[in-house]
Amino acid sequence: MARIKKVNSQEVGLEIGLIFFKYFLKTEYLHYGLFNKDEFDDIWKLGAAQERYAEKLFSLIPEGTKTILDVGCGSGKTAQKLTELGYKVECVSPSKLLNKYAQGILGNETPVHTTKFEDFKSDKKFDLVMFSESFQYIAIDDAISGATKFLKPNGHILVADFFKRDHLPTPGLLGGGHKWSEWEQKLPTYPLTKVFEQDITEETSGTLALVSTMTTQVVRPIYDLIFMLGEDRYPKIVKFIKWKFKKKLAKMENKHFTGQRNAEMFVKHKKYMMYLFQIK
Repeated sequence: MARIKKVNSQEVGLEIGLIFFKYFLKTEYLHYGLFNKDEFDDIWKLGAAQERYAEKLFSLIPEGTKTILDVGCGSGKTAQKLTELGYKVECVSPSKLLNKYAQGILGNETPVHTTKFEDFKSDKKFDLVMFSESFQYIAIDDAISGATKFLKPNGHILVADFFKRDHLPTPGLLGGGHKWSEWEQKLPTYPLTKVFEQDITEETSGTLALVSTMTTQVVRPIYDLIFMLGEDRYPKIVKFIKWKFKKKLAKMENKHFTGQRNAEMFVKHKKYMMYLFQIK
C-alpha cells in the first residue's frame, strides 16, 4: 500500500519562503512585486515592489465595495491590509500551515476557511471575489462559476495572475498558470463584463530576476557546500543519497540552478495579467 503523504511539499515551500521573506527581507507578502528596471538586481527592493503590487491591486477595487472574499489568501497580509482599509474580508485557502499564520495576524474578526475553493460552502454573498495569484490553482470554469455563486448582483471578480504562453520551454522549468489560449477562448463565454485589463508581465518579471540571483549566488553555493561537507564526513551516506535520488536531484538542479528561471524567460513564456470583471 502506498504511503499517504500528510505534508504537502508546496505548502512547506511557501512556509519556508514566508519565514525567509519575513525575517530577512522584512516582508510578509508571498505574491510577486511590481519592479522598476533598476530594481531587478536588488533583493532588498522586493518588499517595496510587493507593496507597489498591493497598492495596484487595491486601486482596482470598485467604489462601493464593502465585502471581499479573498481566494487563496497566502500569508494573510493582503487581507490584513484590506481590513485596515475598512473592508470586511473572509479568506478561503486549503493551506493549513499558511492559514494558521494568516489567522494569527488577522484575528477572529476575519474568518479563514481551510478548504479548497471548489469545496467552499457559504450562504454569504460578497461585493468582490479576489484571486491574487490563486486563479492558476483552480480550473477556469470552477473559478468563474464559484465566484459568481458567491457574488451579490452586479458584483465583481478581481483576477491578478500569470498564464502560460503556448511556446513553453522544458516542462517544469517555468510551471504554473493556465494556458493563455484556453483562457482567451473561454473568457467570452462567461457572463462577465470586462471593466479593466492590464498586462504587467514586464514589471513582475523582476521577481524572477531576484529568484535567479538568489538561487545561483546564494542557494547553489550553500547546496554545493552541504554536499561537499557530507561527502567528506559521511561519504557512503551521501553516495547512497545521490544514487537513490539521482533523477530528482538532477531535475531540481536543472530547474533551479541553471539560471534559466529568469526575467527574460518569464517574459517570453508567461503573461501576467490584472483583470476586473463585473457579472452581468
